[in-house]
This record gives sequence, structure tokens and C-alpha cells, in this order.
Amino acid sequence: MSHDPLHGVTLKHIVQHLHAEYGWAGLAERVPVKCFQSNPSLSSSLKLLRREGWAREQVESEYVQLVQREDSNPLIDALKRGEPLNPGSVSQTKAQQALAWALRHGTRTEALLELLSAIQDVNFWPDSEPFPLLNQAIEGSAPAAFVRELLRRGADVHDSRFWLPLLHTVDVEGQAYKTKSRAPSTELLDLLLAHRADPQRTDSRGHTALDIAQAYGLKAFIHKL
Repeated sequence: MSHDPLHGVTLKHIVQHLHAEYGWAGLAERVPVKCFQSNPSLSSSLKLLRREGWAREQVESEYVQLVQREDSNPLIDALKRGEPLNPGSVSQTKAQQALAWALRHGTRTEALLELLSAIQDVNFWPDSEPFPLLNQAIEGSAPAAFVRELLRRGADVHDSRFWLPLLHTVDVEGQAYKTKSRAPSTELLDLLLAHRADPQRTDSRGHTALDIAQAYGLKAFIHKL
């Protein structure tokens, strides 16, 4: 029996799921409509998509493609169904993809740790993923217990392939503070510093973590850096 990914799924769920996977910027690249490009929000997006059928069709198409990719990975499929995981049954690339997906979609800490236990090289960066694993954890504000285990397993605190993790952490917390989406936390910063992340390291623009903290006015971060 064929399965229609859109059957019984609300537009609100579709937009929320796509946003969790791609973020507003990534969604705007895939579906270049104003509600994703300018001051995006769930409510404004739903309003436009319910009015503009052509835009809704594009969004639904993106959702179907995403669901088909998710369902092709046994671990992601199991996570979505709430079924037991068997991380050792898939390739390292699929295990990495499943873990990155789980981080983006707010999966419970226990499942994150179970998936992490199957990863042989925590610094491996699959071509299909936008970030190395440590940066993905930072971007998704992963639980401290997961980041702690990731660092214990040897995640490189000075990996600059995407962005130095210390700078990335300060920027993520600064964005949370700026948008008032949540209170900024120094928990991941403390973990990185405890694993000897160097606050003096700079990115390609010459910025340090302290520079970023000062730009956002993050007093607790400035004090620690």
C-alpha cells in the first residue's frame, strides 16, 4: 500500500518540520517567498501559504522530498515512529545523518547518546550535512550531557572547517538573546573552555569569541572570556 506523506498532515506541521530541518534561511533558499525571506515566523508563513496556493504546493513538495529522504534512513524512520534503535545496523554515514537529524529535531537525550555510541569518528563530516557534529550540536543547542559525551569522545574544540566551536557557541547564544527566543546560557561555553578551547583563536575575519560576546552585550560570556 502506497504511503502519501501529506495524508493527515497539517500545514502547520509541514512548516514546523521544514523549519526544524532547514531553518528560515534554508527554507527561503528552497522556496523563495516573502514569508520566509523577511521577518519570518510561523504565523506569517501559514497566513501567506493558505492564501497563495502555488507557494503552498512548493512547500508541500519540499516536505514530501524531505520525508522520503528521512524514510530511506532506518534510524530516522525509527526515531519518527518511536521504535527501538539499532545503530549498528547501518553505515557510519547513515548513523551520522540520523544523529544530525535528531539534533535538529529535538530528540530526547537518551536517544542522542544511543546514536552517538555508534559513531566511530565524531569528527567525520558527511557531505550531506551542513555542519560537523560538534557544530550541529551547538547550532541545535543540544543538551549539555550530549555535548559533554561528544567532547569526551574526542570532538575537536578547534575544528575550523565550519566555524570555531567557541565562536559558534557565543553567536548562537547571542542570537537567542537578540531575538529574545530564550535566555542565553553559558553551559556549552563552560564545557568547551573546560576542554581547553582557546579563547584567543580567531576566525577568518579576525574575530575572537570575546569580540562576538561584546557585540551582543553578553556580560556573563565577556566575564568568562
